[in-house]
Amino acid sequence: MVGTQRSRWSDVLPRQLESVQREMDQMFEHFFGGGTHTGAWFAPATLWEEEGCWRLEVDLPGVRQEDIDITLEKNALRLKAERKPPRPDGKYWHQERSYGTIERTITLPETVDAEQIEAELKEGVLRLRLAKKPEFQPKKVQVKGS
Repeated sequence: MVGTQRSRWSDVLPRQLESVQREMDQMFEHFFGGGTHTGAWFAPATLWEEEGCWRLEVDLPGVRQEDIDITLEKNALRLKAERKPPRPDGKYWHQERSYGTIERTITLPETVDAEQIEAELKEGVLRLRLAKKPEFQPKKVQVKGS
């Protein structure tokens, strides 16, 4: 009986946690204007500001560089990625990993210079450097003496 109970919970718990994560993501998006996402799996992202630029990192384990599409329109960065199963026609005994296409749209500050965006995929993490427009760069003011 104990083995049956444990097996049942191990099947239900990951689905419940995934559901709670989706609800929390929706709540944060509603209150803080974060990104939106759709698809079979979720790619968590982090956006922060540094001097002269914004940095964005998105977890994309198992995604190949050629399966990533990034576009910027106005201040909306759209990321589309596809994670393909290693055995598309295989018969699995157990499968917890998700595959398919995801799409995330992240609203960026209007200070981003669309011509100065760099993207790199390394070790399953997509890293973007989004330079700020020159007029939004910090200006150093020199103090003159008498």
